[in-house]
Amino acid sequence: MRIDVGEPDAFMQLLQARYQRDDLSAVTGITTDSREVQPGDLYLPIIGERVDGHHFAAEAAAAGATLVIASRQLQGVAGGLQVIQVDDTIAELGHLAGAWRQELSLPLAAITGTNGKTTTKNLAAAMLSGSHDLLVTGQSYNSTIGLPLTLLRLARGHDLAVLEVGTSQPGEVSYLAALARPTMALVTNVSAAHIKALKSVAGVAAEKGALYAALPEDGVALVNTGDEQVAAMTTTGRRFTYCLDPDGNANVDFSARYLESGDSGTLYLDTIATEVAMPQRGVFLARNAVAAAALAHLLGTDPGDIRRAIENFQLPPGRGRICRYGDVTVMDDSYNANPASTLGGLRWLSSASTTGRRMAILGDMLELGHGSQRLHKMIGGEAAALGIDKIYCYGSESRATCDAAAGAGADASHFASRDDLIEALSGEMQAGDVLYVKGSRAMAMETIITGLFGEAPC
Repeated sequence: MRIDVGEPDAFMQLLQARYQRDDLSAVTGITTDSREVQPGDLYLPIIGERVDGHHFAAEAAAAGATLVIASRQLQGVAGGLQVIQVDDTIAELGHLAGAWRQELSLPLAAITGTNGKTTTKNLAAAMLSGSHDLLVTGQSYNSTIGLPLTLLRLARGHDLAVLEVGTSQPGEVSYLAALARPTMALVTNVSAAHIKALKSVAGVAAEKGALYAALPEDGVALVNTGDEQVAAMTTTGRRFTYCLDPDGNANVDFSARYLESGDSGTLYLDTIATEVAMPQRGVFLARNAVAAAALAHLLGTDPGDIRRAIENFQLPPGRGRICRYGDVTVMDDSYNANPASTLGGLRWLSSASTTGRRMAILGDMLELGHGSQRLHKMIGGEAAALGIDKIYCYGSESRATCDAAAGAGADASHFASRDDLIEALSGEMQAGDVLYVKGSRAMAMETIITGLFGEAPC
């Protein structure tokens, strides 16, 4: 990961005050990866599960790093490189980011949730960018490393920030929220994910709800009343409610309806009297669009800007984007998976218009703890009940998915390797088929798409 510092001169003053050193060389960027170092960078080595960045400090220095903040002694580094020793480099990065955030008083919207964080953030950014000098979280910069780096990109020229907050361990949302100091918070939804660490759906809700708890009294919590777990969360700030309501009868601050006809969908943002032709069919995208629209409306965005942002929106790679390869249609939902998002994708597949077959390619859903087999079985049973024509499963956990689907009468096959799955599916695909590809990040399901069609997903 690497960023350009938002205000290098002011950041240098922060470093000098923090470490009581006025001899530090100028820093214009920060990187945690020695391969990404640019001249003038601060190199911050991270101790990972497999790699210790401290071992690459010499390479960072050779590439032009002027300063290293390290928690271990460095070997093979030229004597001219400035080094600051700390106890923990990740904690130190957080301290610097939190201190820098305190220097700036701009409004900041933070978004978390089990599903839809990135899409909601990207939609909100598209709606707001025309009327704000906006800082937005980059791809995958929502972690205990990425979010602090994002905060250090802030500059006084920004008048709004929209940040994504991720989590995989208890306490991470609370920690990141304390650094970011959000003035607005949005939790998209809550369902089973990272259960191995968070223990239960209630544990997920408690973790996500920490974002609302971090708001100041004059902050605003955007609350999705269509999700029971989110609706029950408490906040010290003001509640601004929204939901996607099929009947249009919800008593909320921002209401919307979504209707489908064939392969098209229309979103009715009733509160702002705006009708939107969705860029692709799917209630999951509509829910994210309503969340983003509620935030944009709260910030005074023109309804026309909201409509245009949605209609021109393209989903990020691997997050439900529809790709067409000749006469075969693929929904690439390969970036990650949990039971709720997988079930939502299967429902999309079951209602897809096609002259061919509906085929699900499902990899393992990881980090589900002791409930993994039960949840994988549930997905298999639901896939069969939805009438999916063929189900291809890959990975050790997904064997339970395949067995449950086959036991319920579906045409389901399990494969121990991606190559075997690709070979079998290549011989099966026909013109008009619709494929849905889903699995956890570690399963690299996008490589199946590449193997099938000879090119990376669109």
